[in-house]
Amino acid sequence: MERIYKQIKIVAGCALLFTTQATFGQSGIVVTKRSAPIGLVSFSSESTVSGISDAKHIDGYVKKNGGANFVFPVGDNNVYRPFAAAADGITGAYFLENPNGAGVPSGGPFSVSQKENSVETVSAREFWDIDGANPTRITLTWNAASGISLLTGGVLDVLTIVGWNTGSSRWEKISSNVDQAALLGGSSTLTAGSITSSGSIVPNTYSIYTLASSSSAPLPVTLVSFDASLNDASNTSLQWRTTSEQNSQKFNVEHSIDGKVWVEKGSVEAVGESSSSVDYSFIDVTPVIGENLYRLKMIDKDGTFAYSRIESVRLEGVAAVFYPNPVADRLFLKISDKAPVTGIALRNAAGNSVFSASSIPANGIDVKSLDAGIYLIQVILENGQYRTQKILVTK
Repeated sequence: MERIYKQIKIVAGCALLFTTQATFGQSGIVVTKRSAPIGLVSFSSESTVSGISDAKHIDGYVKKNGGANFVFPVGDNNVYRPFAAAADGITGAYFLENPNGAGVPSGGPFSVSQKENSVETVSAREFWDIDGANPTRITLTWNAASGISLLTGGVLDVLTIVGWNTGSSRWEKISSNVDQAALLGGSSTLTAGSITSSGSIVPNTYSIYTLASSSSAPLPVTLVSFDASLNDASNTSLQWRTTSEQNSQKFNVEHSIDGKVWVEKGSVEAVGESSSSVDYSFIDVTPVIGENLYRLKMIDKDGTFAYSRIESVRLEGVAAVFYPNPVADRLFLKISDKAPVTGIALRNAAGNSVFSASSIPANGIDVKSLDAGIYLIQVILENGQYRTQKILVTK
């Protein structure tokens, strides 16, 4: 089924749902309310769009359901400037205005002069408001009106995506690459093209996004890989590699559950000077149940720093807390899941069981007779879920 809309205005709180293919008739610009509560055009997971142009697009917010990559048909003031993302539930709009004076979305204005050291110049012509809790790569587009040649000094390779970090009130560089084959067809040039983030990010990490040029100043390190994964003990294992370091001081490991508030989990000293590959690692022994976001803050000895891309891991299992940890006397367990506990096991580093029970001991687990060292405790629920954690027994 095909539906045609001509100059339809979507009022606050209303949403227009496209379920199959959507095309737009002559002067087919659908206008939605941009200030809260926003109007919204929502596309189902099966939706496709066609016939989009400066005269045929959505002037306002679009939401896409489903995880397939989708080109959001957004524009502003008769200018079509789409972005692309692949995660479920992403919402976004394009703004043809200077972020310095932006009244919406909330959190503005967004000063283009407030930026981290790795960013040279931030575009004062446009920005995108992209929201969502699921990680995805993001693609932004430009045309002749974007002034990319002026922004980059005619060097397309220094073009980058940046995001406004509300917590630090500044623009931060997002690792990204200019698309050889542009999102809207043809090759990317200084006149028109697209750029995509190197890795997946949680859109909610930043308030808004735009285009910028990278600083020519050298970063503390050349980071070639950064990975996060869960190990058998339900801890997060972080590993990264550098191929070049100049005057680097340390790596701060930062953790977040929402992409907005970041907490330092620990720090790893850098080699400092190197022209060969160096491998680093860090273990987070206290990830939360659900989504865990990690990034590296790479700090130079002169105080300059840059952030890595964001890595995400999800911990499924029992919402259980073992305390105190380290423990010298009795170990207690607090569990918020409603399913009954069917087993508890405490094992030493060799894998031998030193304690087992079919329910939570009311008086805790007596560890006074155990040798000092690392132990693994596992709790199993009736529904099959489990949680394993390292415990340090001290004397």
